[in-house]
Amino acid sequence: MQINGAPLNSFALNSAGAIQGGEVEPVPAPQSTLWSCRIMLGDEDVTAQVTGSIRIEREEGAAAIAEFSLYLPEAVVDVVGWTGRAVEIYYRETLDAGWLEEKRFSGWLEQPSYDPRNRIVSCEATDRLQDLVEAMEIADIDALVGGIWTVDVFEATDGRSRWDYAGERLASVAGSLDRSVAGALRLTPWAAQAPLKRFASGTTIDGSLSVDIAKLSDRVNQVELDLKYRFSRLRERHQAFNWEHPDIQGWSVDNGFCIWRANSTELPTIDMLEEALSSAGYNLLAGAELLTVPLSGVYCDPPQAWRNDFDNLLLAADVVGGMRWVQPVTESYALTVVASESIAQAGPVLRRDGASLESELARADDWESAEFTGPESDAAQDAIGDYLVDLRETERLELVASCILSGARVTALGSHRGNKVSWQVPTSMALGIDLVHTLLMEDRIRAQGKVFSLIDEYDIEGQTAISTITLAISRGGGTIDDPLTLPPPPNSEVTGEVPELIQLPTQLRGRGLMTYDDELDGFAGNYDELDIGSPPDAFPRRHQMTAPEVPAEHRDEFTASTSRTYRVAIPNDLLEL
Repeated sequence: MQINGAPLNSFALNSAGAIQGGEVEPVPAPQSTLWSCRIMLGDEDVTAQVTGSIRIEREEGAAAIAEFSLYLPEAVVDVVGWTGRAVEIYYRETLDAGWLEEKRFSGWLEQPSYDPRNRIVSCEATDRLQDLVEAMEIADIDALVGGIWTVDVFEATDGRSRWDYAGERLASVAGSLDRSVAGALRLTPWAAQAPLKRFASGTTIDGSLSVDIAKLSDRVNQVELDLKYRFSRLRERHQAFNWEHPDIQGWSVDNGFCIWRANSTELPTIDMLEEALSSAGYNLLAGAELLTVPLSGVYCDPPQAWRNDFDNLLLAADVVGGMRWVQPVTESYALTVVASESIAQAGPVLRRDGASLESELARADDWESAEFTGPESDAAQDAIGDYLVDLRETERLELVASCILSGARVTALGSHRGNKVSWQVPTSMALGIDLVHTLLMEDRIRAQGKVFSLIDEYDIEGQTAISTITLAISRGGGTIDDPLTLPPPPNSEVTGEVPELIQLPTQLRGRGLMTYDDELDGFAGNYDELDIGSPPDAFPRRHQMTAPEVPAEHRDEFTASTSRTYRVAIPNDLLEL
């Protein structure tokens, strides 16, 4: 017995079935079939002109292709004008109630090729999957494909291929994009579902069953990701300074001004103090405590009149200077995605990838040069007393991490679907099956997986209509899917000591024998009345400060690292040989 001209194994009719939505759908093998096909080229039915064979190939993630040949009549035909015409191919067979017809292909004629000797036009049609996606708006691709995408991993979309963009989004999606026969673009998950049909023993064409096992080298089960994130740390360091005239005994008028007046000297001014701070790289911060010489009035005991029109002469000062700089920080994240069961079975098959990200926020541009009188409201103090503002873009970093981690997970899932099970049946037994479906195969082997490809071959002369069904079988194992969340940032705090109060010294010419030290910080000046033997040359009146050296690890780029491993569960589809 032959069905469609191809020998079948013996089997009992209605012996195959699977539960879909609670109902059993058998896959009966007809004892004989009267079949035909119908081809529409635009609005014209060209079935009568078909010669040779018809081939339709549909595969997940790829454009559908149809090939057929037409014999041209004697009349003049504009073959060039056929390019771009709509093509529809239907499979037809007779039932008791009449003809059953199912559309098996829809698309457009890509490129006809004419053989003038035999007057045969070879036609190749495609569903133009790539062109359809290329014509879509970005937002529509996002809605259709989903996935995770960021310009920090891929290139900006302006002026780029929309098809490439869709592929970049698909890199983080465990599914395939294709076009249905009805014309709808769709995303189909790879994961097998409840089987639509079951092919029992004896339902396949003799010699058509094949099993291709994925190569070990293609079974990626460990992906090493190196993610580097560089940002600016706005650092503000405070340094306290104290200076008191050496002759005063306190900050009151009597213990300060009155003692100094009895043996007066040159004094620094507030301006001199601020200039000294500025020369040392500091800004004078708010909250300074200043003891100034009082303005004109009557002071001390016994009371004495005092004339002074200057309100900025200092007898003592407790001030804090603030210094700012930008310290670059680089965080390194060593992220590993593993299929543990697969590794345990055959050892690691590694791939490496990564991404780098740098935050360049404008806030850092004038951080060192801007005037300030205190820390920023969002600054946090670290262990050495510095005020820090980290210009981190956490959401941006997390999106990059999610993008590459999802991509690594999909790489592992996809590489474990390389096992393929194929068989042939009469097309009448393949009706209703699409790339979105899961099938159960129980003829010589037991296998269950999602349909990977469908190939229809209609031989007009041989009178055979045969469909080749291929399943993608996922094997790997594991039950744990770890959340693909970025670990907490690594510790990037520097070590050191909290700056101590700096007591500024004083050099005053006129009391005792002494020489001037140009490098000594603090105030230098002269007594108004000099002791005999005082240096002949007057000391310069100046106020000087030097900033303590900033350790290199507080100023230069600081690096910190952390790591995390993520487990991926690989589905174990049924495959028994």
